[in-house]
Amino acid sequence: MQQTRIAAAIAMSLALAACGGGGGGGATFVPGTGLGTGTAPAPSPAPAPSPAPGTSPAPAPAPGTAPAPSPAPEPEPTAKVLLEESFTGLSDLPANWARPAANKGTVSVRDGSLYIDGRADSFAMTGVALPAALAEMSDYRIDVVFTFEAANNNARWGSVMYRSSAATATPAYEPYHQFAIRQNATASNGTEFALRKAGAWTVQSTKAFGSAIDSAKTYTATVIVHGNRARQYLDNVLMHDVTLDAAAPAKGGIGLQTAGLLMRVDSIKVSEQLKPLPEIATPAALQDTGTAAAMAPTLVQPMAASTNLAATGASHALFRIDSTLSLRSANGESLGSLAQYLADRNRATAPVLRVADDAAVDALARYAQENDLSDVTLLSDQVSLLARARTLMPMVRAAVDFSGSGLLDASTQSVMQVVSATNKARAKIAVLPPAMTQRATVAQLQRLLITAWAASSATTPTEAAQVLTTGVNGVLASDGAVFARVMRKLPANTLLRKPLVIGHRGMPQGTGDENTLASAQAAVAAGADVVENDIYLTSDKHLVIMHDDTVDRTTNGTGRIESMTLAQVKQLRTKVGNREVPTLQEYFSAFKGRPITHFIELKSSNTGLVAQLKNELDAAGTRDQAVAISFLGDQLNRAGQTLPELSTGFLNSNADASDPQLAVRNILAAVQPYSSTYNPAYGGLSQATMEAGKHRGITFWPWTINDQAAFHRFYSYGTHGITTDYAFWAKDFPVEISTAATATVGLNTPVALPVTLTTQVGGSIAAQSNVMAVIDGTAPFVQSAEGDLRFTGAGTAVVLPGYRYKMGDGTYSYVIVAKPVSLTVR
Repeated sequence: MQQTRIAAAIAMSLALAACGGGGGGGATFVPGTGLGTGTAPAPSPAPAPSPAPGTSPAPAPAPGTAPAPSPAPEPEPTAKVLLEESFTGLSDLPANWARPAANKGTVSVRDGSLYIDGRADSFAMTGVALPAALAEMSDYRIDVVFTFEAANNNARWGSVMYRSSAATATPAYEPYHQFAIRQNATASNGTEFALRKAGAWTVQSTKAFGSAIDSAKTYTATVIVHGNRARQYLDNVLMHDVTLDAAAPAKGGIGLQTAGLLMRVDSIKVSEQLKPLPEIATPAALQDTGTAAAMAPTLVQPMAASTNLAATGASHALFRIDSTLSLRSANGESLGSLAQYLADRNRATAPVLRVADDAAVDALARYAQENDLSDVTLLSDQVSLLARARTLMPMVRAAVDFSGSGLLDASTQSVMQVVSATNKARAKIAVLPPAMTQRATVAQLQRLLITAWAASSATTPTEAAQVLTTGVNGVLASDGAVFARVMRKLPANTLLRKPLVIGHRGMPQGTGDENTLASAQAAVAAGADVVENDIYLTSDKHLVIMHDDTVDRTTNGTGRIESMTLAQVKQLRTKVGNREVPTLQEYFSAFKGRPITHFIELKSSNTGLVAQLKNELDAAGTRDQAVAISFLGDQLNRAGQTLPELSTGFLNSNADASDPQLAVRNILAAVQPYSSTYNPAYGGLSQATMEAGKHRGITFWPWTINDQAAFHRFYSYGTHGITTDYAFWAKDFPVEISTAATATVGLNTPVALPVTLTTQVGGSIAAQSNVMAVIDGTAPFVQSAEGDLRFTGAGTAVVLPGYRYKMGDGTYSYVIVAKPVSLTVR
């Protein structure tokens, strides 16, 4: 009987589709996001159909006559229910449901519910396929009422499969999409949108839910799919708003499955989805300077009526904005409206809007209720104003303007004032005053996960080069064109900023142990800029360093580490080196006062973890050396509440998108809720995405790169930080270059200047520059494609002496450049 109802509903819906019917569940918008709200929409009727193509419009009424009454509109089509099952009175699967042959666990029906028990295997799936007749459908809505009754561990998941292939496919049912939900749904990958194809997963979007799945409660998972668009909701909260891969199935079946847990399903309903989902707004493809340098600074151009944006190479246009949403220059010139700027489909810049008061923020928030402001950056010197704006418009970015402060300098105290204020504003970008635009100060801010922009009034190439060689991530330039000219002169793969080397759990490949003090010290000795560790909270409230939640794998003991006292933990010894399990305080003491940053991973989900981290940071006085990173969204949220001054990084396994702009949109959706950096698994990160993301203040910290060729590749990309077990791979890399500020060179001879190279471990090497960029001067010159420089006439020149270093087998290389040098050519 059920199969007859399904077949009849599908047949009617296919006939309706052939007649051009449409309608169904759309979604409203959240201010500042361009995304659907947290409410899964109820199915709704379609708009009235347009006249058939090729038909003539009705004739106009004769003059002086009343128009004929309009015909009654045709009734709008109603979405059909294709399947509805509550399992009441059943002792086995409903007719035409199927258990996949590859199931590792069991599927049963009892007590009015469906039970999918995948605990037999934590990774291989156990599932059930709904009637095959549904495979003829393309556009539908699925609502599943469920809970998880038991799990092998809190990372195990249950899912809704959709647009699945036939059971006869190889592998069976593949490819298909799925909405996966982990028992600990608060993890950064607590919910996922994924594609299963050829036996492998591509996870294209992850997001944390507000709570873990409680076995005492029921939840509703909703999938809405239409055409190439899908939305996934958990308890009416929009988790994923995605575009489906063009190569993925355009129609297909439905199923449910688990891995490592027992999922109870109380009901499932499948309905037609008649109305298309709104198209996803992607960030604009921004213009660049055309430089060949890797991850070169983004440029922000203050706007005036006479500004030629295309000539500046700037990726951002800076305006003042008021409560009428009018755009103005710094001196008050009218430059149109925000709506006009955003409506320009040909624009190649993103707006940076200087806000001065609550009225402007409130006007933007109202505008954001109907318009997408997710690619907008707000700039202000008022921390509280930016924090309020970020609360009202979570997807809007923020930049704190310190450029006018005369009280800040290059001291660590000033650095921490900038870090604290930037994080309290829920921003990542800090616009620095000239006193802080120094290479060492910029590097210290970057180690603490601040995106450092300089404010510069430079008008000459020499002045611009002085700013660029500090390693800043961006420049708010009164004359962007002069910066663009210098950047276009830089050799390919120039690194103006040093990629940071992050010792993953110290340096396991050098010591055999992970997360021990000896391992951390070995990483630092090998040149690591950052030591990553993982923390748990002992039963007597001490933070200890351990990767797993049990001590079994790495020590001579057994049991959950958070069930132990500190004294018990200190009795343990590592299996490899017979070393103690360290406390976080021991790490703090060992490296205090050194230019080393602790990446403290909030590994435990313990609700007291962050509060104790605050206590221990305060006791050690090491906030200037610490950031927190985590996969756990609720822990990042706690860090934002308990330690609002502390920078955070969002660990994830998100896959890249083929379109860099779409990838940027997905990344912003992931990091903006936490005001964090982006710390993905490296296999899902492309150079194009990083280059597009840098313009939005995003910094990239991929993990864990234990393939040496990949390490060299990401280093040459100018990646912000690279996490590896092999910190010693970079120990001999030259990272700084210096030379005399002036020199005299002859005519028609190759130019090479004596330079001093500093390596990652601080060693000093005397060398000759092997590349050079001429950025200004009067002396004529020729330069070969390989970079060999000869001056053919007398005069002066300003150059950036450089050194190209080939890593490993020479496949990947990079260039470092010194500050500008003035040459006399005679």
